[in-house]
Amino acid sequence: MVEALRTEWRQTKNKFLSQVRKMKHPVGKLNWGDLRRGEPFCNEFGFERGTPIDRYYLDKFIGSIRHQVKGKVVEIGGALSNRGEYGFENVSTYDAVDLLESPLVNICGDVHESNLLKPGYYDTILLFNVLEHCHTPQKVVDNIQNWLVPSGYCMAIVPNAQRIHNNPGDYWRILPDGMKTLFQNFDEVQVTTYGNPTSLIASYMGIAAEELTPDELDQSHPLYPVTTCLVAKNSNN
Repeated sequence: MVEALRTEWRQTKNKFLSQVRKMKHPVGKLNWGDLRRGEPFCNEFGFERGTPIDRYYLDKFIGSIRHQVKGKVVEIGGALSNRGEYGFENVSTYDAVDLLESPLVNICGDVHESNLLKPGYYDTILLFNVLEHCHTPQKVVDNIQNWLVPSGYCMAIVPNAQRIHNNPGDYWRILPDGMKTLFQNFDEVQVTTYGNPTSLIASYMGIAAEELTPDELDQSHPLYPVTTCLVAKNSNN
């Protein structure tokens, strides 16, 4: 038995070494170039160099949902001006919520509190890069479901490959399965991801979208998401 295991281990080892020898970039021969560094190129997500990678994907997501943002809308963690900036033309009212009072918003409060907004009132609720800042995201999602009209929509995006940005706190990197679980009580849930190994590294290193080609940005690899996006339809009752 022991000898059989040794033989199997040697065969596995030899197979692995054979695969390594055939690698396009053998171990120890990679050219790290400018990436061999202990600090990112930009500590502010890439803003100092251009458009952050996650903002590029946010724009793509907004472009895909723009036609669905309708009726009475509230954006959590956003600004009143986003109605025009994002081109949401099919809305009747547009509210914006934040923890802190500001001219940018018309509702101030904590979305963990169920009485912050009217139940069964909004047709569309938007959360762009917000859930990672919620210490109890399931509570927030449950509140959203209560604030939506029957068959209303929640549209959200969360970062998967982004440095810590604790304003006010940074608790989670919610992956696709996590988003599906949070919204499992909704009738319909559609989850998509943006990103690939190249754009993921670029996002962490503070490299701007303008420094990658369209192919490098738009190639999608499900195992290497930079952002996870969701469109969820509320139940009918």
